[in-house]
Amino acid sequence: MIEKLIFVTGNKNKAKEAQAILGIPIDVVNIDLEEIQSANLKEVVQKKTADAFKSVGKPLLVDDVGFYVEAWNGFPGPFIKFMLAALGSKELARLIYTSQNLQVVVKACIGYHDGENIHTFLGEVPGMITPVPIGENGFGFDTIFIPKDQVVTFAQMSEEDKNKISHRARALEELKQFLNK
Repeated sequence: MIEKLIFVTGNKNKAKEAQAILGIPIDVVNIDLEEIQSANLKEVVQKKTADAFKSVGKPLLVDDVGFYVEAWNGFPGPFIKFMLAALGSKELARLIYTSQNLQVVVKACIGYHDGENIHTFLGEVPGMITPVPIGENGFGFDTIFIPKDQVVTFAQMSEEDKNKISHRARALEELKQFLNK
């Protein structure tokens, strides 16, 4: 069993979620990794994981997310962070709302480099968009995403509740099972 993991990320919120879900201490290493321009989330994560390992030289994990809007044929996918940076969640929600198809799937892909190989783990959650941001918790698109079978956004949930059902939780649970083998 692994006693500690290195998480290469510039987002301490992701590392906090990973530590809570995995129950393992996490050391954050903030390296500015090049992100290839690909609509394939797994491909983006594999490249980032390989590059991170070249820099760190120890087993580690990397995370990336995709935000797949049904009305936009899956766009923006892995480009969501760029859209949020350019538009913000309020404008993104407004644009999606104009399509009248509010269905979205959010995905998290975790890349784990064990020192020899890269392993990827995918978690996804379907849901819908709110007309305006709601809630104070979370980060990224949490204020505009309501998971299927829920009545509140991720940003309205406690950390504990979000960590039970989120896309990242599902990917990390797969990683946890892999690490426990």
